[in-house]
Amino acid sequence: MKKSKLIALLLVSMVVFSATSSFAQDSTFKLSNYQNPNYFYQTLDLNFGLNSGSSINKSDNISDFYNLNSYSMSLNARAAYSSYANSVKSQSELYVSIYGSIRNSGQHNTFDLENTEYRQKNFSNNESFNFSGLKRFYDAKQNYFEVNGFVSSAFSNASGTNKSYSSDTISNSTSYKTNNNVASLEGSLLIGKGRLEQVQDARLALYFWEDMHRLNRDKRSVTNEEVLELARLITSLKYKRFFDSRLKKIADITAIDSFMQKHGLVNITDAAYFTSLNDNWNYSNNPARESGYRIYTGIEGHYQFNSNKNHREILVPAESISDQKYNANQAEAYAVAGLVYEKPLNLKWQQSASVKASVGYKNQLNKYEETGMPDTSRYNGSIPSLGLRAQYGYGFYPNSRTWLTAGWYLNSTYNKQFIGTSKNDTQNSQNNFYTYTGPIVQAYYYISEKLRLSVNFNCAYQVNVDKFITNIPKHSTDKQTDTHWGYELDASLTYNLF
Repeated sequence: MKKSKLIALLLVSMVVFSATSSFAQDSTFKLSNYQNPNYFYQTLDLNFGLNSGSSINKSDNISDFYNLNSYSMSLNARAAYSSYANSVKSQSELYVSIYGSIRNSGQHNTFDLENTEYRQKNFSNNESFNFSGLKRFYDAKQNYFEVNGFVSSAFSNASGTNKSYSSDTISNSTSYKTNNNVASLEGSLLIGKGRLEQVQDARLALYFWEDMHRLNRDKRSVTNEEVLELARLITSLKYKRFFDSRLKKIADITAIDSFMQKHGLVNITDAAYFTSLNDNWNYSNNPARESGYRIYTGIEGHYQFNSNKNHREILVPAESISDQKYNANQAEAYAVAGLVYEKPLNLKWQQSASVKASVGYKNQLNKYEETGMPDTSRYNGSIPSLGLRAQYGYGFYPNSRTWLTAGWYLNSTYNKQFIGTSKNDTQNSQNNFYTYTGPIVQAYYYISEKLRLSVNFNCAYQVNVDKFITNIPKHSTDKQTDTHWGYELDASLTYNLF
């Protein structure tokens, strides 16, 4: 009850704050009227890291003589490239990242009273690659064809030795090598109708006017056409490349000021005026808001391969070799259909909805090999595999630094599972139905420059129904139903002392 009261109080406070900060000049403007101009934005981030350390721990106590030494050193590097493009005929996104690291570590411990010694050396390396891309091609009636994909791979290797000495004689000596490879591939081919456009730049343009009016720096009322023109200027400025962020800030504010003066919209250009421009440019362009809809249907697939190898050799006290190998192949394919809907009801309220239904199959084949043991394999397939995801909610954005979103989400699946040692040796072993649903609320309340309130709240009702055809668990019927109701509340109040 206390949590519900907290959320209700937050919502009422935001509504009251919104009412006191309304701006009559923009009452006829609709965010949904804004359409982004052509733009292309790209970034490249490089990151290099070095980490090293060592420790020496020595004791000369009469009852305990020991010397413990350890060291480690690692290097890593990462490169990430991303780009976004928008035009009348297409929308596209691209992301590529490469990561690599190496690590070397060791220990050397001696215990004089016991006349023992321990040495360890380890070396490992990790590499990963990620690529994701999306492209939508539009015609004049906003029909579109979409192709998207995701490729990732990760490799890791480790090797090392462990040696123990007693009275200067080796009492134990082992070495190991491990290798792990994971590769994933996802892709979709979709056709649909409709288009979503981000409209927060138009809202930012209105924030400029609101502050000019509040500061008595406006010369006249602004027209809807001028709001759209300024919004397009804001979008073009955001995606203009500069290597020096300070020079970019100067160029951006200069361009906004030139627009204001060219159209005769301001009467005084003093410190308060330029401070307002700078403040809005820094903080008033979030969170992102969208307008429009997309309906779609098509096919999507997913494939993942996982390979793990372990090699272990014992040289002392008795020679032996142990090899383990594990391979897993997982494939999924679905026919999908869905809808994504975003509507700015007005400048402060947003309506959002999405639904996606899928039908298809998924399977996984695991194989395990170990020295001295018979090979084993296990196949798990689901035909059909059905899924439904949906979400519906509202967003409230009373000003540039306060917002609240509330909605209801649903995730439901049904799988008819076939289990065996191979794809040709399976039987319907179990059917599973799963539902996960509940409300979710997120809020950020900018009370003042010093005081902010953040709230995240969600409830979840889960139902899991297992229908066993074969291999019924002991002390159970052929049908098990598990239900769970839970919630999470995360609220924080931040006060800036300085």
